[in-house]
Amino acid sequence: MLFAMISDFYRAVAGSEIDTGMVIAHQTFGDMLRWNPHFHAILLEGGFDEDGTFVYLPFSGLAKMTEYFRRTVLRFFTERKLISKQFAQNMLSWKHSGFSIDNSVRILDEISRDSLAQYMARPPISLKKIHYEGFKGRVLFHTHYNEYFKENVHIFDACNFLAELTQHIPPRGVQLIRRYGLYSSRIKGAWESMPHVAERAPTGWKIQHENQMGTSDPGDFETFEHTDFSDDSPDTRSYKKAWARLLSKVYEIDPMVCPKCGSGMKVIAIIQEKGEIKRIFRHLVKQGRPPPGFDPASLN
Repeated sequence: MLFAMISDFYRAVAGSEIDTGMVIAHQTFGDMLRWNPHFHAILLEGGFDEDGTFVYLPFSGLAKMTEYFRRTVLRFFTERKLISKQFAQNMLSWKHSGFSIDNSVRILDEISRDSLAQYMARPPISLKKIHYEGFKGRVLFHTHYNEYFKENVHIFDACNFLAELTQHIPPRGVQLIRRYGLYSSRIKGAWESMPHVAERAPTGWKIQHENQMGTSDPGDFETFEHTDFSDDSPDTRSYKKAWARLLSKVYEIDPMVCPKCGSGMKVIAIIQEKGEIKRIFRHLVKQGRPPPGFDPASLN
């Protein structure tokens, strides 16, 4: 689902098919073993077009991407009868959605890539952080100060510690790290026949395949590390139009098309004053036309 979302976004911005790649890891744990399901991913900011040219597509509009992600997940659950449509609409009215996306970590060299990869593949605990007091039957969990727990040392009863830890053991056969697109095993095995990809492959891969590539110096190949793509990136308008198209698929309506006459619409004003927004909502509620999923009680 996540890779399909990113691929759709890249395709919508570039206006053509884009071959990209992603490595994604699912983790269920937060600090001190609390249940906190989330994903970490390594992905290309862009991809290759049909001519083998790399198209730089930096992430933009994370708020809209988060909303697209939220609605896609809720639609996935409702279509499979895991939650009701009414419950999904109720969740859409929540002030804090529980969904967030962060892209503050960037891979600029092989060291940062290796560090992030190790972080994605780490286990729920580090043995360096725990100390077992057998005579008291408890486990001391040492970590950095945690804003959620307001402490840096957490004491577990031994049995409770085992219960907290074992909840993060995945079911048999479940893969927590997956590779998609250019990073999938099938496509990666064909990199040698894709010069535009092989030229920008990691140094380790080049060394392993130097005989097939016909060079003994991995430095002969181009990398992304010192490449400036700023002039190749689409303008801001392309990103805005892309999000409008993608969100329309999730909403199952086009927000820029009049629902009555079908004519195209344009934004003429952006209202940010809370009092004015509430007056508009009260009018819509009074007319019996509240926005989908809107809770009138929130106006009180």
